[in-house]
Amino acid sequence: MAPDLTEQIKRPLAGSRFFAMGAPIVVATSTGVDSMVLLALLQEVVPPARLIVAHFNHRLRAQSETEAAFLRQYCQERALRVEIGHWAHPRANEAAARQARYAFLAQVMRQTGAKLLVTAHHANDQAETILMKLVRGGDLHQLVGLQERRPFAGGELVRPLLGVSKATLQAWAKQHALQWFEDATNADLTITRNRYRHQYLPLLQQENPQLVRQLADFAGQLTDLLADEQAHLDQQLLMMAKDNHLDLTAWWACSAPNQRQLLRRWLNQQGVMALKQTSLQQLQKRLAPAARPNQVFTLPGQWCLVRNYQELRLENQKNLAPEGLLGPESMVKFAQWQVVTPTWRAMVLPAGTPPPLQGQIVATMWLPNAALPLVWRPARPTDRLRLKGGGHQTVRRIWINQKIAPADRRQAWVLVDQLGRVLWLVGVKTAWWDWPPATSAGQAVQLIQGRVEEHE
Repeated sequence: MAPDLTEQIKRPLAGSRFFAMGAPIVVATSTGVDSMVLLALLQEVVPPARLIVAHFNHRLRAQSETEAAFLRQYCQERALRVEIGHWAHPRANEAAARQARYAFLAQVMRQTGAKLLVTAHHANDQAETILMKLVRGGDLHQLVGLQERRPFAGGELVRPLLGVSKATLQAWAKQHALQWFEDATNADLTITRNRYRHQYLPLLQQENPQLVRQLADFAGQLTDLLADEQAHLDQQLLMMAKDNHLDLTAWWACSAPNQRQLLRRWLNQQGVMALKQTSLQQLQKRLAPAARPNQVFTLPGQWCLVRNYQELRLENQKNLAPEGLLGPESMVKFAQWQVVTPTWRAMVLPAGTPPPLQGQIVATMWLPNAALPLVWRPARPTDRLRLKGGGHQTVRRIWINQKIAPADRRQAWVLVDQLGRVLWLVGVKTAWWDWPPATSAGQAVQLIQGRVEEHE
């Protein structure tokens, strides 16, 4: 029994509450048989005043102007509003054409206040998409193919014909004497999708005539399974993630497959989508409890992951200074505050001088005259602080022992003297220096620190 295409159109529109709203609806129309059938069906269920026909002229064929003129005449005869866009810099590239077309459709929605965009993708388009993704490989989640509805330009994109085959649409068009245009480029086998459409899919249908319908069923089943999985993952993430931070202690308690799915879902929630399974597996190894506790992982696009012991956070790369970046040195002015990190201000006072109310003494040490003047500068991992008893400890080891986050390390400053000695890793640790005989030439100083917010 042939499907009732009018009812096929109504169901997704009702699901998007279109009939309860007053906003217009944009229908993407190419003048091909699929979109002309969609436009004709919509006119049966939608008042003409709410329909906006959107046509994008890619300007890649001589016939394009004829099609645009036909559609303009078609809409004029039926009192339909039509918006026609033109590609300013046409290129024979599938991805670029699609991007330009959807940018135009989004612009039409914004300008008209429409909340729905309807496109004529059908069951054969779905089958081709799934086959292409299977051959290309990658993320299982992408095998759901085209979705009947998805967010778009502040509203929704709806594909009401996904369950209808190309043959059914062509039969309906002939039955209703509908006029349409055949795009000559649809026969160009240098275009990837056309090879699937005209060669691969027909060949597979010889093995299974029901392949198009069964691939659509497969996509529906997979969609249901993934929706259930994502709901379960979201519940788990409520207990271990907040904004751009993930608690690794809770994540470690999960099974290995669950860890990968949680990591993928958490990244997806933050807008990081293009992560392959192999990349997830590599990340999982580097986030293991026994792996390095402080690392930065570069992700596709502008993102990176920052691990700080039991915490993982997502950062925009431009917010992280390059490793080892050093700022300018600054001469110490006694009794004057110096902001040395986003958290700490520091000051050097002669011994015996009362510290300011907002500061506290962290150390008092004696310096020979040859050690002056003192200098503030960014910390280096190889800097060494003298310990009580005569040994030394590197700044890198201090950071590791005290679990200082990589972001804080890049902003750390030290106090050094003219003898090359590191006296103070501000906010973290001071060096130990023995007091010399009373007859030595020099002076005692106090190291003062205070939190930045206490001075605002």
